[in-house]
Amino acid sequence: MRQYMIYLIEEEIAKHYSGNEVKLFQLFNQYEQEDRLQNVVKQQVDYITIPIPTFPLQQVLENTLKSIDGYKRNSYQHKIEKVDSVAKLSIFEKCLKLTSTGSFEAEAIFFEIIRKQAPYFLAIDTKSERFGWLQPIKQRKFV
Repeated sequence: MRQYMIYLIEEEIAKHYSGNEVKLFQLFNQYEQEDRLQNVVKQQVDYITIPIPTFPLQQVLENTLKSIDGYKRNSYQHKIEKVDSVAKLSIFEKCLKLTSTGSFEAEAIFFEIIRKQAPYFLAIDTKSERFGWLQPIKQRKFV
């Protein structure tokens, strides 16, 4: 099973850490751990993240997915069940949680929809130590 926590990062922070996402990964990895610095780390995460625009995201998900076989919605949870792929997206105020099993087909559908909503979504899978922007950040070139 794969589990991704998806955060919407403040634009200035996203641009500053573009190319050095490992630092953000380390922060969020520490955020998910139970330790004595949890309060300080939580404040840092709250500072660099933006609340998820839940209502517009809910509308887009429902409108896009309602025609897909195997799609179900229960309040703030969306689920896609394919023959060899299952993915469930839970929407919270400060993050999205995507869990999936099987092939990558169902989770890719969710990622594609989410990345079109805002340019600075960062997906983190702390178990597998994988992370990345859903939409690559373009670097300015100075000549």
